[in-house]
Amino acid sequence: MVSQDIQNNRERYLEIMHGHGSLPSSAIVESVRETQLQLLEILRAVDETQAHQKPAPGEWGLRDLTLHAAFTERLMAKLIHHLARGETPSAEDLAGAGIGMMPADDGRTYAEAVAELERMNEAVLTAVGSLPDEPNLDMRLPHPFFGPLNCREWAGFQRVHDLDHIQHARRIIAAPGS
Repeated sequence: MVSQDIQNNRERYLEIMHGHGSLPSSAIVESVRETQLQLLEILRAVDETQAHQKPAPGEWGLRDLTLHAAFTERLMAKLIHHLARGETPSAEDLAGAGIGMMPADDGRTYAEAVAELERMNEAVLTAVGSLPDEPNLDMRLPHPFFGPLNCREWAGFQRVHDLDHIQHARRIIAAPGS
């Protein structure tokens, strides 16, 4: 499901994504790194017990949000790398793709989930930082809500995704009982 924040900010988020389409790789890296660090700062301030608390039945707690973010960033790194080179990511690279995607719960601790997110943050930054001098910008793959995006726009989506998760994490923390 597309969050209410993304629905409400769709036009602004499209501007961010399409704006990244014309930025040099170094500027995209800094833009994405900024929101990655903001999200990590919020997540690192929470302990294991708090991370498992959910604001309401059926909603995500911070551990769930962190697992989702890491899983998604793995996909973003693959998309950015392959699209820039005019390649379609493999079916294995795209496994589990979709809005609200979540990996199977493997029992990892919250600290391990945050560490995985940090590794995936670096994978995204590496993918963006290693874009060819003239990346393929014609090849696009569709996002289910934002439509077809090229490699640079997918990098911009990573910033949008982080912005959405920053808002989500703050709401989880502010919820009674969290």
